[in-house]
Amino acid sequence: MWMKTVIATLNAKYIHSSLAVRLLYVANKDLFDVSFREYTIKEDIEHIASDLLSTGCNCIGLGVYIWNVTKTLTLVARLREMKPDVVIILGGPEVSYEPEFFLHSADIDFVVSGEGEFILGKLLFALEKGLPTNMDGVSSKGCISPVIIRADLDRLAALPSPYQLEEDRELLPVKMIYFETSRGCPYRCSYCLSSLERGVRYFPEKYITDNLLYLINHGARKIKFLDRTFNLNKQHTRQVFDFLLEQYRPGLSCQFEVYAELLDDETIDWLNSCLPERFFRFEIGIQSTCEAANRAVNRRQNFPLLSRNISRIIQGGKIGMHLDLIAGLPFETWDMFIRSFNDVFAFEAKEVQLGFLKMLRGTDLRETASRYGYYYDANAPYEVISNEYISVGELQRIHSVEHVLEKYWNSGRFSLTLKAVFDPYYKKQYFEFFDELAQYCSHHGCRLYGYQLVDLFRYLHTFLQSKDIDLFDKLREDYYNCFTVRPTDVFWLDVIEKQERKSILDRISKDEQFLADHHLTPYMIKKQTTIDKLTDNHYLLNVFLPGERMRLEYAFTRPVQHSDPRKDS
Repeated sequence: MWMKTVIATLNAKYIHSSLAVRLLYVANKDLFDVSFREYTIKEDIEHIASDLLSTGCNCIGLGVYIWNVTKTLTLVARLREMKPDVVIILGGPEVSYEPEFFLHSADIDFVVSGEGEFILGKLLFALEKGLPTNMDGVSSKGCISPVIIRADLDRLAALPSPYQLEEDRELLPVKMIYFETSRGCPYRCSYCLSSLERGVRYFPEKYITDNLLYLINHGARKIKFLDRTFNLNKQHTRQVFDFLLEQYRPGLSCQFEVYAELLDDETIDWLNSCLPERFFRFEIGIQSTCEAANRAVNRRQNFPLLSRNISRIIQGGKIGMHLDLIAGLPFETWDMFIRSFNDVFAFEAKEVQLGFLKMLRGTDLRETASRYGYYYDANAPYEVISNEYISVGELQRIHSVEHVLEKYWNSGRFSLTLKAVFDPYYKKQYFEFFDELAQYCSHHGCRLYGYQLVDLFRYLHTFLQSKDIDLFDKLREDYYNCFTVRPTDVFWLDVIEKQERKSILDRISKDEQFLADHHLTPYMIKKQTTIDKLTDNHYLLNVFLPGERMRLEYAFTRPVQHSDPRKDS
């Protein structure tokens, strides 16, 4: 039977691109009638199904992950209704380790377990020739394979490049480009699917540099390296870092998952001295500083060494830092989690990602969940609800902290204010601050969804007032830092009335000496400037110019004669 196959997946966001579907495509496009499609989880199922079937395909392969499994299974059911005889193949990490479950719970034909680039071709060949489909890495209702397939990376590197497809060229500047230089992970964290792989395999150096050069020369702006521990091999790491530095151009950023304890002084000194700012971004999974929790999930951590290395990188000021925490690990109580949070937040990294333990299919921790009294959602992403050490209410409270952490710290919009809050008001009590702010927002009905930016500033302002903390000047500065043009709204109450503001700015715009001293024009003063009263006849001006904001003070030598709004109108 002739097979016309479409390989597809549902990405979490439009800016994401699937490396997996491209690898499957390039591995099979010269042997079979294969094409690929990408969608997002927000798109209408009816539209996706119709679009897939409009290709005239009789075989569809779908990549399945925890973020898209629910919608993918809904799509499978609709495809089966619209074209009952279509062959449906599922692959990806979500289905690889429990193929039997998905074959019995969804109307599908096959599950490919593991790295499917070449085994998919063998399956398509068998289907076209009417041959048996019993093979390692391929499961069907009549035959479940226990094998997780691994692809030969040298053979993959010899294929046409998945990074250099003509249909992707115009999208490179607007998409997040996922890039892999290796596969596998040496660590055995029991909550992670990567722990099920044995060893680390590397792509050839020339394959890596040729493809990176293509991406950089064709306008890629964000490259995220998928390697689970990018800096495992020092020589490999330095080769890639050196190459990227040689090819650096403004506007390009690269993100890596690194293991902080493996960074030596020589590497850190080199990074701090040679890198342009914001070129590299490191994601470091600390997860917990509770030793009992780390031991329970097979994590080895030298926190003093990790702390030293992270601190040195942050002090270097060149690399953006993203630190990960996981709530819900075994043995970590509420008080222990607060300590972990405060230990990690003390680094003051630009982003602190507060995640919640997921009981992924196939992981050791899911298999031993009853040992720790775990309750977790039966549906993806299988998030922990409670365990023997932390309650439902406590985890819900941590969720509330996660919401305000995202809005107030990770957004970067409140940096001046929060640094002033933490020292001295909440010194080393970072979790306590976010927890109290979250409880305040909940109690006062502050919306953390569907809000305006000014609302977030208003909530924080009133919360600080309730604590008798006066940081208005910092908060106002943070607010103005959010804008490139003059804002139309403010969060504070003591604003100058519209007519009075217009009159004062008009008077300032006629001060030729002031304008000349600051290279301003009357138009800039009247149309691009905010004004706030500091004291009588003394004002703060914020002039919003292209690419910059000027912060100036202006004092009148003669008292301001406030106009009568009724007369002006």
